[in-house]
Amino acid sequence: MEFYAHTPPDDDPERWHELTKHLLDVADAAGENAAKWSARELGRALGLTHDLAKADPRFQAYLRACFEGRPAAKCPHAVPSAAAAYGGLGPLSVAVIGHHAGMPDKGEAKPSLDNADPKSVSAAAALLEELGGLHSIREALPKWATAELPFEFLVRMLFSALTDADFLDTERHFSPNQTEVRARYPALTEYRYALSAHLSKFGPPASRVDAVREAVRAACLMAAEEKPGAFRLTVPTGGGKTLSGLAFALHHAVKHDMDRVIVAIPYTSIIDQTAQIYSGIFGREAVLEHHSAYEAEDSAEGQSETEVKRRLASENWDCPLVVTTTVQLFESLLSNRPARCRKLHNIARSVILLDEVQTLPPDCLKPILDVLHQLVENYGCTVVFCTATQPDYSSVDDRLFREALEIVPNYTEHFDALKRVAFVIDFSGWTIEDAGKCIDQLQQVLAVFNTRKDALAVAAACRQDDTLFHLSTLMCGHHRKRVIDDVKRRLKNGVPIRLVSTQVVEAGVDLDFPVVMRDMGPLDRIIQVAGRCNREGKLDQPGRCLVFSLTDGGTPRGAYKTFTALTRPLIEEFGDQLDAPEAMCRYFREAFTYTDTGENVQKLRRELRFKTVAHEFRLIDDNTTPLAVIAFKADDVPSMLGSWGRVPPREWFRRLSPFTVSVYQHTLQELRRDGFIDESHASGVLIYTGPYDDRFGLSPGLPDPADLIA
Repeated sequence: MEFYAHTPPDDDPERWHELTKHLLDVADAAGENAAKWSARELGRALGLTHDLAKADPRFQAYLRACFEGRPAAKCPHAVPSAAAAYGGLGPLSVAVIGHHAGMPDKGEAKPSLDNADPKSVSAAAALLEELGGLHSIREALPKWATAELPFEFLVRMLFSALTDADFLDTERHFSPNQTEVRARYPALTEYRYALSAHLSKFGPPASRVDAVREAVRAACLMAAEEKPGAFRLTVPTGGGKTLSGLAFALHHAVKHDMDRVIVAIPYTSIIDQTAQIYSGIFGREAVLEHHSAYEAEDSAEGQSETEVKRRLASENWDCPLVVTTTVQLFESLLSNRPARCRKLHNIARSVILLDEVQTLPPDCLKPILDVLHQLVENYGCTVVFCTATQPDYSSVDDRLFREALEIVPNYTEHFDALKRVAFVIDFSGWTIEDAGKCIDQLQQVLAVFNTRKDALAVAAACRQDDTLFHLSTLMCGHHRKRVIDDVKRRLKNGVPIRLVSTQVVEAGVDLDFPVVMRDMGPLDRIIQVAGRCNREGKLDQPGRCLVFSLTDGGTPRGAYKTFTALTRPLIEEFGDQLDAPEAMCRYFREAFTYTDTGENVQKLRRELRFKTVAHEFRLIDDNTTPLAVIAFKADDVPSMLGSWGRVPPREWFRRLSPFTVSVYQHTLQELRRDGFIDESHASGVLIYTGPYDDRFGLSPGLPDPADLIA
């Protein structure tokens, strides 16, 4: 009997996907993926075994029913496939068990294997024997993978090698035209040449800011010659970190024959800006921007063409230049879901630029620093910690920092040269009305508050005219970009502009106000807001950063509140010098001693509890869901929604992403209750049909989902 892995595609009803060919092709591809860290045989073993139980006649009957449009009972194949190969795979069998529904905890895997359908296991074992059997993989384990955490992370990387190979081979069967356009990107050398040509247009330094930027860039190019490892790029705000860091990454990657550059950024507002800069240099199609996009849920084991195509819409980061969020990066590295994990093997042999690294949540630091160490030590990566407010992580995990190279050795001189802001401290206690009156008295000012509720209240207390603007993450990306463009235009033309914002604007957004205001918060947040003041150094005198305490305002709980409490004595001690690097180092050293840095997640990882780790490890407090906003009057979003099926899924989701807003799960339920959610779209995207304010975005009564968007 001839066995099949998948039904024929719609346009070729005679072309069934042969099971043996699928297994061998996935084995070859998974082995090639894992060869990047000397684990080819392990990848091949997983690829060869992942679909063995599809040889069960009941599964073949199920496939035939799917093809003919008849209802039929499903015949799960993942667990029986793993059971048939367990003697060889051992603990790696969790990758086979989870290649559709996600890797389980080790404690869940054993009962599943013991209770696997014996008929399916028998059919799988017979096919495995026909394919030559499977030897124990223990001899193929790299020597560095014998310790608990390195082994756990190896399982994750092998899971990625398998799932991406499976996704792509399935895509090759169903959508060969889509396969043909994958991975058609310029070589990294072409990116390097394009960036060098762009930077050559800048000409000689015309100001002290330009001189610092040129010095930083020169230091980056020199450091790029160093061997792969961990680096720190400490640059004052306005010092040209975005392009200089990229110059380091591209030159370093080409020098050491690495595969790609991954730029991870905490805020979508910075991603919008950074991706726009990169696209202007390299072209839009040469930059993969992956954030906030719809991610189809992993189907249990559904085999219909529609279900398979939806899974194929996920990105696997096969582009030489990826711009993503820190949430997307790290939650993928510690996820158990195929759609998220399939990109992991493409992180190997990459330069990873972590921009605004001080924003990494303290309660996630131990697992984050550990996986970064694993990537550097065993997977050929280079990691660069980029910021103007460099944290000291040595008390949490000093392995990366022990030999980390400072790319700009004399960075303190640059901070002195770019001293452009005077701090004004007022802890007398301000009301919402006081803050509004202060904002109204200034021609050009940025005011940042700790919570969306406070920002909305202050904005409501301000004079309501066309000079008042607002920013938060309850505005879709296209709306935020439009506001930022308007703000920049007003600043450039010297016309009045009052911008009241949540924390979304305080790091990395390229704005240049003469005056900024910041409600009392963590020291690094205050310094970042100060970086939006006199950024280009064009004022005749220093800009002003007014730090005040809002008496009727709120402060986010947890580490944010702890860090805020630690900040006040430092402000009182350092005064106008509170942005000095030594103040920041002391601040972070003290802050991490008062914070849970994620030891519980590390314990779960040592126990191989993949499902539980994925649930417990969150860079944001709650899962969010993107909603397509049809009430935002900027582009014809309904028409875009109507193009589903005529545009490749990956491109369709990319086009829709700027018109989405992410909300908490409990907020989603409230919107469902109020009748504001349309769930009928064929893509699975949820459509928000409720009110959308031209100034504040999604209904102002909703809570802010956070400024970190996956």
